[in-house]
Parts: sequence; structure tokens; C-alpha cells
Amino acid sequence: MIGLHTSSKPRVNHRGEIGMMVRDDWHGKGVDTAMMRAVIDLADKWLNLARIELTVFTDNQSAIALYRKFGFEIEGTHRKYAFRDGDFVDAYAMARIK
Repeated sequence: MIGLHTSSKPRVNHRGEIGMMVRDDWHGKGVDTAMMRAVIDLADKWLNLARIELTVFTDNQSAIALYRKFGFEIEGTHRKYAFRDGDFVDAYAMARIK
């Protein structure tokens, strides 16, 4: 599943934020790449977004590699971003600028 959130506010309508997840049984089958390709096509060709943002846990190396493949760069780290399995975990703020 993938979603792209945008705003109609003039100051920020040039950017969007992606949220996505792939079920474990679909990992390694190219589903993530197909979803990213489709949402970036939408962002570039239909919505004219100059910036796409996302947040990813720092230990999710496969997702980070996917995002880098599509031109996303790490812009910063959210320390203690979420509470997972009894511990706080960090997340990266990533963005792709066109």
C-alpha cells in the first residue's frame, strides 16, 4: 500500500509526503519498486511536485536502499521517533527534490 499526501495551501502545495508498506510475503517481488515508480510518476507528471518527503526507520536498510534508488537523500534523523518492541527507535527524514 502506498499513499501520497499533498496540501492545497499555496506555501506548501509544491511538496508531498509518501507513506508506504509492503506485506512480508510480497517482499523481494518488485512490488515496492512498482509502487514507488507509480507514485513518483504521479508526483512529477500530474501534480508537479518539486519535493517528496518520507520518514523511514534507520534500521530498515532495504527501504532506505529503495528510496535512494529513486533519488531520495537523508536530510536528518528523528531521534527516539517511535516506541517499538519496548525501545525507542530513530527514523530518517528523507526527501527527493526535483
